[in-house]
Amino acid sequence: MLTKLLRIILRFHFLLIIGSCPLLASQPLNVDWRFQLGDNPAFALANFDDSQWRQLSIPHDWSIEDIPGTTSPFSAQSQDKYDTGYSVGGVGWYRKHLPPLNAEQQYFVHFDGVYMQPQVFVNGQLAYQQTYGYTGFSVDITPYIVANKNNVLAVRVHNPEKNSRWYSGSGIYRQVTLSQHGHVYFVPNTATVVTQQADSHRATLHIANELAWSRQAEAHFRHNNDLAKSISLKSQIYIGERLIASEQRNIALDKAKTTQLTKTVQIDKPQRWQPSDPHLYQLKQTLYLGKKPVDSLTTTFGIRTLDFNSQTGFLLNKQPMLLKGMNIHHDNYLLGAAAHPVAEERKVKRILAAGYNAVRSAHNPPSSAFLDAADRHGLLVINEVFDSWNEKKWDHVNGYAAVFQQEWQHDLKRFVQRDRNHPSVIMWSLGNEIPEQWNELGRDTAAKLIAYAKRFDTSRPFTIGANISGDAGKMLLPQFDVVGYNYQPHNYQHDFAKGYSQIMYGSETYPNQAYEYWQFVKDKPFVIGDFVWTGWDYLGEASIGWTGYAPEWQGLADYPWTLAYCGDIDALGNKRPAAYYRDVLWQTGQHSISMFVESPTLSLQPEPKADWYLNWTYADIHPNWTWPGFEGKKLNVSVFTQHPYVELVLNNQVIASKYLTEHDQLTAKFAVTYQPGQLVAKGYDKDKKLQATWTLTSSEKPQQIAISPEPKALKADGYDISYVPIQLLDQSGNPVYFWQYDQTLTVSVTGGAKLLALGNADPRSNESFKQNKRRTFRGKLLAVIQSNQSSSAVNIRVTGQGLKPATLSYYPITE
Repeated sequence: MLTKLLRIILRFHFLLIIGSCPLLASQPLNVDWRFQLGDNPAFALANFDDSQWRQLSIPHDWSIEDIPGTTSPFSAQSQDKYDTGYSVGGVGWYRKHLPPLNAEQQYFVHFDGVYMQPQVFVNGQLAYQQTYGYTGFSVDITPYIVANKNNVLAVRVHNPEKNSRWYSGSGIYRQVTLSQHGHVYFVPNTATVVTQQADSHRATLHIANELAWSRQAEAHFRHNNDLAKSISLKSQIYIGERLIASEQRNIALDKAKTTQLTKTVQIDKPQRWQPSDPHLYQLKQTLYLGKKPVDSLTTTFGIRTLDFNSQTGFLLNKQPMLLKGMNIHHDNYLLGAAAHPVAEERKVKRILAAGYNAVRSAHNPPSSAFLDAADRHGLLVINEVFDSWNEKKWDHVNGYAAVFQQEWQHDLKRFVQRDRNHPSVIMWSLGNEIPEQWNELGRDTAAKLIAYAKRFDTSRPFTIGANISGDAGKMLLPQFDVVGYNYQPHNYQHDFAKGYSQIMYGSETYPNQAYEYWQFVKDKPFVIGDFVWTGWDYLGEASIGWTGYAPEWQGLADYPWTLAYCGDIDALGNKRPAAYYRDVLWQTGQHSISMFVESPTLSLQPEPKADWYLNWTYADIHPNWTWPGFEGKKLNVSVFTQHPYVELVLNNQVIASKYLTEHDQLTAKFAVTYQPGQLVAKGYDKDKKLQATWTLTSSEKPQQIAISPEPKALKADGYDISYVPIQLLDQSGNPVYFWQYDQTLTVSVTGGAKLLALGNADPRSNESFKQNKRRTFRGKLLAVIQSNQSSSAVNIRVTGQGLKPATLSYYPITE
């Protein structure tokens, strides 16, 4: 295929262009879908009557909804059991009636994620299919549409179970868009903007596009050179609303199907993307046929440089940075796998607010909405694509290994192409704990994957999460630019000295060894970060953070455990004690002292077994000073502090103090005789000057309820969502935490919104997320409401037996 490379080195000057052409942008395709569980080939047909099907919006996950005939999404008969949190899969169909489409246009439907085995039909004809549930894809529906008539898009989704080691969800769980293009168009996901060099004075960018002409115009273009030469490309670069560069030039299309364009651009005084100040640019491009705009594309990017070396570690924009990381799965708990943009942005913001600066997407690509939020807010991402290659894990016969040989190139290409313009993405991870990592097959497969992925991006290093090290890893590990070690700190120094890996990080680390792992990052420049397993609690691997794993690696808690209960942040997004410890360990500036109390009796069942692997378990400690029945008895108190001297004050009386040494690992421990009231931990510097305090106050039984919507304006579009935390309070307004005071609450939402989900973060709860009643867990509930295209006031009312009701009313935003 003849390819014309247009290399033009330009110095852009600041220009003011008044006026703009109409743009043919993508439009969301997320509302007014029809859905039905079950399977029937007739569901694909254009004339099938779906009027009785359920109407819903995308993203959607049916595995988080109540199993038909029950009031729970979980089942003790689940094939995957604890792996997926006792959820179930099956087959579901989605149908969308499209408006009349123009025969002179080209149309693509873009799916950001469908779990799994999607088959896309247009008017009854199969237009696309794939197996993997985590890579997005685009479907050219043009050949199948009937011009100027209604068209039907139907999607068959099959989750056969036995395919995941964590909760996957089922359905069209990420966003869908429809894009319209003219006779000449930008090929989806082929635009790139790469920072080749950048400092405070100038940045050099490499920009590339791939163009194609539509099927309708192809023959005409091939035989009409004058028309093919009448095409021009207008490129404009913005930061915010400010136009900083503009160029328009003619393009001579090749006779081939596609044309590749490249150019190098220089930007003076660039505003670089970095976590503390994540500046984003937009490249807006428009294709003209004569004077008529026929296609447009907006590419968001950031200007930043990445450097990795064993002497200086990881440098972002030439500045050293230690990766304070966490692993995350993709689910949003009470929403299941549904990747609502608001939910994804909330997760990003809470991760950053908790003091972490990086995540590893374990063990699959995240949603585009998550990466968009990471770009906007400055969260670094190690983007991971596969959990297995050639060999399956355990008994997961329907896992990715079943199709790896046939589909890895397709999925790896889509993975890199979709995400390569995100400045938040700093590394590509090609696998996690691959079964064949020990042998030649693993070595050769790694080399093959890297070589292929480099066709699409060479601006970032390639990495892996390997639970192999030392001489056993000498074949696999040297294949990668940067090596991620899962639980292998004992070989960091050895592998560096041997040359197996020159730059490394803890891609998974035990939460109960946070201090030890971080010393490697502090002291060894070639160890660039630490990613705890795990950062945010998740559905599946049920009870790993409480019971641990059985010695045969095939045992976790029985039903009704659903959550891993393994996370520095709980399933509702609240910091757990381990996250407060990292405030001290990392000196985030948020909490230099915090205090927690060990439950005198187990707070959950079953009792952890001493001969199980307990490395992922968290201490049974709580931000609570309410322990009825234990008056006069000793309770174990842990104070996390970066201050050298700690004092405890109970009801205004100093009861204990301690100087900390390095051996204490930033934790002061006390045995305190319990009496209700107020317990205060005070942190002092070496001169005994008070620096910080932390207070725990006893509560009585709940008497009232607090509801406090998170600061997010709800749009009256039938799609937008908002989070509403709910908290039990005693008569004095103190938060209630003690679990024996938990009770069932009823949440009513009327007017301009509906209740979408209700969750409590109880790892043993099998209650419905869709009903409006649920028991609190340690005093908390979390509701998610969704607008319903009404401008009416949103009315929220929460009630409970013997409690003063809580009400809230506000108007959604109409646009």
